Amino acid sequence: MIQRSQEPRPGPSGPGDREPAGDAGLDYDEAVLAVVAMIPAGRVLSYGDIAELLGSGGPRQVGKSMGRGGTEITWWRVIRSNGTLPAALQPVAEEHWVRESTPRTGAGVRMRHARWQPSEEDHARIDRVAELLPIPKRRPRMI
Repeated sequence: MIQRSQEPRPGPSGPGDREPAGDAGLDYDEAVLAVVAMIPAGRVLSYGDIAELLGSGGPRQVGKSMGRGGTEITWWRVIRSNGTLPAALQPVAEEHWVRESTPRTGAGVRMRHARWQPSEEDHARIDRVAELLPIPKRRPRMI
């Protein structure tokens, strides 16, 4: 489970740094990719973690958004809750995990050690992204 951390951590600017402006918003894919862009090198989140942080959707919906994200996103930082990826992606992800010093096991990533714990500042940025979603009744974030 992701918990709020007390230490501030700088991150890239992006949609999470925008203030909600009237009718301007993000679609779900854009919101997912904005959160993915915040995950630091060497850290990961599960598909479900991202849905929980956004207060919307679920692991499958996040996975579909990731599939539409293209090759320029840091897809290897979003994995299954058991620390793995589909077999076809695992070897390519391993190269990234080694380069980023992501804590690993023989089968994948050590979720307990590699899961990103967003700071208060990061949570505020994620909340700003979530507020841009056109979902009228966003569920409260549990993590």
